[in-house]
Amino acid sequence: MKILETLKQPYPCVDLERSNTQNLLYSFFVGVFISVFLIVFEPFGIGRWESDNKVRHLLAFGAITFGVLTFMKFGLMKAFPSYFNEIKWTVGREIVANLLVICLIALGNYIYALSIHLFPWRLDVFFWNFSVVVALGVFPISFNVFLKYNRGLKKFSEPVELGVAKEKKESEILLKAENGKDTLSFKTGELFFLESADNYSKVVFNSDGNFKQELLRGSLASMSNQITEESIVRCHRSYIVNLSKTEKVTGNAQGYKLHLSDSDYIIPVARKYSAIVEGLK
Repeated sequence: MKILETLKQPYPCVDLERSNTQNLLYSFFVGVFISVFLIVFEPFGIGRWESDNKVRHLLAFGAITFGVLTFMKFGLMKAFPSYFNEIKWTVGREIVANLLVICLIALGNYIYALSIHLFPWRLDVFFWNFSVVVALGVFPISFNVFLKYNRGLKKFSEPVELGVAKEKKESEILLKAENGKDTLSFKTGELFFLESADNYSKVVFNSDGNFKQELLRGSLASMSNQITEESIVRCHRSYIVNLSKTEKVTGNAQGYKLHLSDSDYIIPVARKYSAIVEGLK
C-alpha cells in the first residue's frame, strides 16, 4: 500500500526541465555510449558474432537508441502535453515513461536484427528477447527513480525559515512587447510574478489592492532582460517571481514551492534554481 502511495507522489520530469538542445545532446551521448559499450565489451554473445560489418551494425544499435529518445522527447511528449505535464508528473509516470523507452528500444533493435538476419523471425524469439530486456530494465529503473525521489524529498521538504524582509526603495518597471509598441508599467512592489503563456508572457501584479493579469507578446527571457531588480528572478522555465512577495516556502521531490503573500498563488522553483531560496533565509 505504501508503494502505491509513493507511485502517486510528485516527481521531477527532467526531460521537461531541459531545453530542446540539452535533450538532443543527451539523446546523442546516450546513443554514443550504447555503441561504444557494445563495440568495446561485446556483451550478449556479440563476441561470437562473425561479420565484416560488425562495427557498423553496432553503431546502428546506438543510432536506434538515439532515435527512440529523440522520438520520445520531440514526438510523444509534444503530442501528449496533458500527460507529460511537469506539475502532474509522478513517480509512477516516471517509471512508466522509462519502461516505454526500453520497450521501444528493444523493439527497434529486434527489427534491425531481423533486417540483418541476426535473429530468425519467430514469435517465441521475439517475446523472449522483449521480456528479457524489460525484466532487466524494470528493477534498476524503479530503484533509481525511488532513490532520486527520496533524495529530492529529503532535500526540498526541509522547513525553510524566511529572513526579515528589508525595506527597499520603490522603483518603476517598464516592460515592452516584441513589437516595441505595447508596454506595461508598474512599481516593483506591485509585481507578483510573470508566467510563460505560449508566445506571450502573463504579468500578474496588484494595483490599488486588486490583482490584475496582462499579456505581453514576448518570451520570459526577453522580459527578464528588461528587469534589473535583484529580488525579481527567474525561478523556473515558465516563471519569473518577485521573491519579496514570498510568505512561505514548502517543497516536495520536484523542488521548492513559493507561497506568495496575500494570495493563493504558489510558484514552483525548478531544481536548477533552488539556490535562490537560500537568499530568502
